[in-house]
Amino acid sequence: MAMQSPIGSLMAARNFRQRLISPKHSFLSTFIMEEKRKSNSKFMKFIDILPKGFTNFPIFYTKEERAWLDGSPFQNQISDKIKDISNDYNMICKEVPEYQQFPLKEYSEYRMMVASRIFGISIKNHKTDAFVAYADMLNHRRPR
Repeated sequence: MAMQSPIGSLMAARNFRQRLISPKHSFLSTFIMEEKRKSNSKFMKFIDILPKGFTNFPIFYTKEERAWLDGSPFQNQISDKIKDISNDYNMICKEVPEYQQFPLKEYSEYRMMVASRIFGISIKNHKTDAFVAYADMLNHRRPR
């Protein structure tokens, strides 16, 4: 579905599946952002239950919060992730001008949300990724 959406199809036509650092996350993020802007999206009930804040993701930590990580390898990993997301976003915006309706911050938020919530599934022997409403809230760790 994500690659058949209006903007997703423009991205697919420009071969972004092979060029983005994280194509699955980018396409699914785009799909959610497109659907969120529709007044009649059949996915609105799902979109409404998605998180509204993303401060728990390290790429959104404040300088003070990141300072607690000084001396660990996480500082570089966070910086690399921010750079990767920004590079993907800028590449898409450059080649698909319609993408500029989505601010970098929103793209970054949904990109991280997608990465933390999708499930790998198989549909008719085709491996893909999907959102599974409510299942993504279950605690997969034992003991709970």
